[in-house]
Amino acid sequence: MQITFEAYDRLQAQLEEIPNHAPEWLPSDGDLSLFVSQTPEKYLEFLIWLTCTANLPATDEGRVRMRGINQILYTQLIFLD
Repeated sequence: MQITFEAYDRLQAQLEEIPNHAPEWLPSDGDLSLFVSQTPEKYLEFLIWLTCTANLPATDEGRVRMRGINQILYTQLIFLD
């Protein structure tokens, strides 16, 4: 997905305005592999929403999951000037 920094900031602000924030839950590695890895473009907004509204994981497992989410975003988002 190609996006400008300005558009990404707007998207992030819109997602933060959604009254429902992500709970402590994060998708498992299996869910990321099964669903997101197959069609990542379908889940990018959901993953961005997780990263901007979820509480920071308190466990090692949660941190690993968040790193997996961030890695997907890193490989799928192309920022334009």
